[in-house]
Amino acid sequence: MRRAYIEAHVDLERSLALAVKWAGRRASLHVPSTRSVHAFPLLAQLGLSITSPSAKSKYYGPPRGMVIAWCLGVEHMINIEQSHAIDGVVVVRAHGAIEFAEGAANHAPWVTAYDVERLAGEVIRHVPEAPAPVKAAMKGTTGLAVPNQGLIDNRDRAPVVHALTHLRDHGVRLDPDEVMVEALRNGWGGDGPVEVREIVRDLNRGRRLRYDTDRILPERLQEWLNA
Repeated sequence: MRRAYIEAHVDLERSLALAVKWAGRRASLHVPSTRSVHAFPLLAQLGLSITSPSAKSKYYGPPRGMVIAWCLGVEHMINIEQSHAIDGVVVVRAHGAIEFAEGAANHAPWVTAYDVERLAGEVIRHVPEAPAPVKAAMKGTTGLAVPNQGLIDNRDRAPVVHALTHLRDHGVRLDPDEVMVEALRNGWGGDGPVEVREIVRDLNRGRRLRYDTDRILPERLQEWLNA
């Protein structure tokens, strides 16, 4: 699948012109809500078909083919990535980490995981590589975030919490965006990449998350720790 982004500092008219040039006139526009189209009349003036992930929107429906993703967060990009009906996607208004909103979700993990092409605007810096134990644990727990479900079921969530807690308690640095990159690279299903990012944020805030200790063998935890 082709991927590109236009960073948020590029003005609206130029952003849309570049997006349409990249995606083609048969592309569809995927927007957050009906209100977003009303707020920016230029979107409707493009004459493209419009879809939205919001069930409350009159445009509600899945995107297909070449997609221009307008002002959509990284969680929506993950849903697009998991669709088999997408040929390519360009994100308009993409942004990296926000200096004064530490921990806020951003597009850098998606850009990093798929080495996404920049069309215009500031460069979104790639997320640094995760420590080797984190990479090993994320690969080892791959498959728990099932398609269309992610880590909703505690039976799937608990082993992930156990593995990451074990790493943290043994001095391994956990970064939410780095962990999310590894989830994307390993093809975690559903909202798994978003959910594991939140797990890491909770652990870094000192929260004690519950988990069962009988799902992962101690030898496996040590193997990941020593990676």
